[in-house]
Order: sequence, then C-alpha cells, then structure tokens
Amino acid sequence: MKNSRTFQSIIALASSLGCLLAGSVSAGEWTLVGARYQGMGGAGVATVNDSLAPYWNPAALAMAQSYDGVLNFDIMASIEGDVLEVIDNLEDSQGEVEAALDRLESGGVLSADDEATLDELLVELERLGDDGTGVLGTGTAGLNMRWKNYAVFSRAHTEFAIDPTYDDQNQEFVVDTEPDSLLNNESGARVRGLGVIESGVGYGHSFFDGLLSVGANLKYMHGITYTKYVGYRTIDEAELDFGDSNLREESGSFGLDIGLMSKPFDFLQVGLVARNVNSPKFTTGRDPLDPNGRKNFTMDAQVRMGAAFFPFSNDMLVIATDLDLTENESDLLSGYKSRLWSLGAEYKIPIKVVSIALRAGGYMNAASGADHAFVLTGGLGLKVWLLTLDLAGGASPAQADIKANGDKYPTRLNFSAVLGIRGNF
Repeated sequence: MKNSRTFQSIIALASSLGCLLAGSVSAGEWTLVGARYQGMGGAGVATVNDSLAPYWNPAALAMAQSYDGVLNFDIMASIEGDVLEVIDNLEDSQGEVEAALDRLESGGVLSADDEATLDELLVELERLGDDGTGVLGTGTAGLNMRWKNYAVFSRAHTEFAIDPTYDDQNQEFVVDTEPDSLLNNESGARVRGLGVIESGVGYGHSFFDGLLSVGANLKYMHGITYTKYVGYRTIDEAELDFGDSNLREESGSFGLDIGLMSKPFDFLQVGLVARNVNSPKFTTGRDPLDPNGRKNFTMDAQVRMGAAFFPFSNDMLVIATDLDLTENESDLLSGYKSRLWSLGAEYKIPIKVVSIALRAGGYMNAASGADHAFVLTGGLGLKVWLLTLDLAGGASPAQADIKANGDKYPTRLNFSAVLGIRGNF
C-alpha cells in the first residue's frame, strides 16, 4: 500500500538523519551554488531538479527523467565585525605610529602625543581579537552535465579569509630588549585561501515506486592552500603573492557525498544531504614568518536538510526551506561559525516555448549573534526552447560603516549566473 511505503520512506529518512547528524564541524559555510537556488535564498536540498543535483542533493538524480548541462558562476563576500574599519584606521595612522615606535626603539623620550598615538593603536589592535571578526569570500565556477540518473561535474571552488590576530602580551612602552615591549607585538592578520578543484560522478536510484530516492557522488579533489602573515606595521604595504611557492601547498584527496529525497505527498518533498562525509584534508601552505600556523585544512561533513511545498497541482509555485544540521566552524577565519537557514519561493510563468521564473527569498546565519546576519535574495530565470539563463543576487540590509572615510558597504553580497541547456524526456 502507498501509505505503508510512505511510512517506510519517512522512517528510512529519519533513521539516516540520526546517523548523519553531527555537532560542530570544521567546514566552510554552505555555499549557495547556482542562480536558481541562490535566488530562493539557498533553499535547494529539496527543490534541485537539474545537473547541480550532485552539489545540492544527488538523490534528485533519480527524481526526474531529463538531461541538461549548465555552466555556473557564483561569488559571495562577507564582512564580519569591524575589521575593515580597524584596517582603515591603522593605515591612516601608520605615519604617526611609526614615528612614535622609532622614538621608542631608539630609547628616546615619548611625548604626550606619542603616548596618545600608541594608546589609540592598542585600542585598535584589541578590536582585532573579537571572535569571528574578519572578511570572508567564496567563488565557484563549474561545468555540470546530467543524463537521466547519472551526472558528471567539474567545479573550482575558492575560499579566502582575512583573519585578524591580536597579541595581548606585548603592549608596554619599553625598548625591544624587554619581552613585553610593544615593539615585539605580533598583532596583524593572516590571509588564508583554499582552492579546490573537484571532479566526479553522481548517481541516483529510487525505491518504493519513487517514494524514496538515494544518491551519491564520488569525486577527486585537488586542493591548493595559501597562507600569508601580515603584521600591523606593514599592513599598508602588504603584497599578496599567490604564486609564491613558500606560501602555497598542493595536495589531493577523495570526497564522498550522499543524499536522500522523498515525496510522500504530491504537495511535499523533503531531502537530506551530507557533503564530504569522509572529511578530506589538504596540506596547508605556511608562511615562514608564521611557523605556528595550522598544518591542515579539513573539510568535515556538512549535513543539510530541506523541504519543498507545492500548493498547486501544476507545480507552478514552490515554497522551500533549508537548514544546516551541522554548525560549521571555519578553518580560514578563526572563531567564525555558520548554520544557515534559508527560505525562498519560485513562481513559473509558461508562455509556449518560453518560460519565465521569478524567485525571491533570504537566508540568515543562525550561529551568529550579529544583527546583519540576514540576507535578502532574488533572481530571474528564462528558458527559450532548450536554452536557459538564470541570474540571482543578494545583499544584507545592514552595512559596515567605515568611519575614517565615511564609506559604507553591505555586510554581505551574493551574485550568481548560470547558462545551460535542458530538455525533458
């Protein structure tokens, strides 16, 4: 009976959830890959229906008999805390600070202005010590192809972070022969990057007459890591030489993703995905000036679930939500944690050989106490015969205020573009 099979599929989904669910893991923030899903606020685990299924949920490969291929390009940038304002203030005061430190180093007498300058310096450096303060960015570009239950993909994913460091030990206005001298202060920032080129195959299979689908990806991952340490005294003249072999390391690993999807009712579809369940590691590039840096970057498993609701029988409207079940702790930005909750909708307008899709949504970082954690997104999809074009963008209503020069920037920005070809059997 259908009800019995529906019950079995839900039990299987719940049991798998219990096995896969984890607490905090060392992994980057979940990336919103693909303009359709970014436009819907990142709700893709239960709605994915194209060749991006290997990323969002490989079980979706078994849910529709179709073929398609897409080129995707996605970027995200996030400002966490007051790091840009601190860097701007340090650059603006660099001349006065260096003059005061030179007099300190030569054993000269500090004037009242010198002491005031160095006091202000210590105030700015202390702001670098806040957990999760920094700048994050990601970029993804890929080629994805699907035929029925099978998919092949190759995508390049890059993450970078400006991770401030604060030295609360060396803060005294004494010459550098003293262990606690400000001249020995090592506050600054580590610039970290991780680039991963992953290529693999995905497959999905359905059970119980399509009520439950299971999918998996096997992929080879080539990782390139980069680390450079920049002290606060050289922050205005720092150069990021990404080609410097002393700062880079390359290594390879294999990755495994698994997914589940069920449609127990015509109006409801649910999904669950676990990416990188084997926690692949990559050797870390280490700056010789920063010998105590981490040795490896680990991409621990990320577990995410989603639900999609179809109010109408023609599926013209879908309302969907996703939630990270793991709290992801960044290896690139110390102290930064993410657990994204996404909500979005898509409305399709068919016009003979042309189809238009309107999308809107938003997402928030439930692991952040920042008031700028919510991001609004929107997008547009256009299909003319077999050709598809999707665009999406997003921004946080909150802005980072750089008081030194009066500039303001959204604390988070997203953009995505996808060009593809798609047909149905």
